[in-house]
Amino acid sequence: MDYSGGEARGRTGVGQNLVLLACSIGLTLVAGEVVARVVLASPLPWLYPQLRYQTDPELVFTLIPNQVAFTADKPVHINSRGLRGPEFALTPKPDYLRLLWLGDSIVFGFGVTDEEVVTRRAEIRLEQTGLKADAINTGVPAFNTEQEVAFLARDGIQYHPDWTILGFCWNDINDQLGARVCPDGLLISATAGERGCESVFLESPRGYAIRNFVKRFRLAYGAMESVRALHEMISPDDHTLFRSEVLEGLGTGRVRAGWTRVEAAVHRLAALGDKMGFRTLIVAFPLPLSLERSFPRSEYPSRLREIARHEGLPFLDLEPSFRTAYHGHDSLFIPFDGDHPSAAGHDLAAREVVAFLLAHGQALPKSAREAPKRHQ
Repeated sequence: MDYSGGEARGRTGVGQNLVLLACSIGLTLVAGEVVARVVLASPLPWLYPQLRYQTDPELVFTLIPNQVAFTADKPVHINSRGLRGPEFALTPKPDYLRLLWLGDSIVFGFGVTDEEVVTRRAEIRLEQTGLKADAINTGVPAFNTEQEVAFLARDGIQYHPDWTILGFCWNDINDQLGARVCPDGLLISATAGERGCESVFLESPRGYAIRNFVKRFRLAYGAMESVRALHEMISPDDHTLFRSEVLEGLGTGRVRAGWTRVEAAVHRLAALGDKMGFRTLIVAFPLPLSLERSFPRSEYPSRLREIARHEGLPFLDLEPSFRTAYHGHDSLFIPFDGDHPSAAGHDLAAREVVAFLLAHGQALPKSAREAPKRHQ
């Protein structure tokens, strides 16, 4: 008997089934991608190069001056003093309110443009009320409160601010003494180990291009983020554990040590204000996680509020206003990011800070008011 015809038909059938299977998989992926684009926000691409750092004997690290880089996909110009934004003369302009902002990547404005960052938005909002203002952004990504106040004492007071605004995030209680700057300017943490500065392919231009290509496919990127989140739940990294310790009010040794450092830094900040004649406002930025879940035993921002009260400094908690405006993570925060506000979040923070200054009648430069006093 001749089986060749049957074998041919069998091969044809298998081939047709494979084609149908491939088409089904393809249509499923296309449909999944369409749904993902409706449900998931677009992740920010990371463009090369990201910010670069240099070592500093007193501050541990600072930003390299005169660099043009990116935070995610937003261009950033670092001026000759190592700060974001335009150069400001050390001597204030007559009748201009001068605000000097201290902070980390949140105040610096990771993932937002120069016109969207909280410092610039506060400047614009004050100008809309008829008040001329200069807002100096001295935020440095990864700084903690100790470094911020040390920078103020060494360099910031030369700007003669009317107000120093300390923007605080939960992770500002971190100890950054172990942080290191690699030869290529990348900053690594103390936990990165001896091999932390070795060249990593993903930190190269080609590595960035590959990651950004994957981000174009929202279904694939969403799946990767889900796997990462699951792994974080099963085996949390040190950063996640530390955040849990703060939010759950566990009072571990490193949390207690961190708050002790913050207390000392805020005390130094208050003393500098008394000596140099500027007012200080402490502003607590919320976490997206704290807007989504309840943490009744959290030490943040309650512990920071108590520290400010003890030093006689005004305190502004942004969580109530953020909670009112919060309609899901992407309404106020950068997509797929655990801490950093989006342009809308920055504008909301600026609105609240300006409202505080106006409500307390303190939005006047030194030349237009009496000598400053500490306020409760």
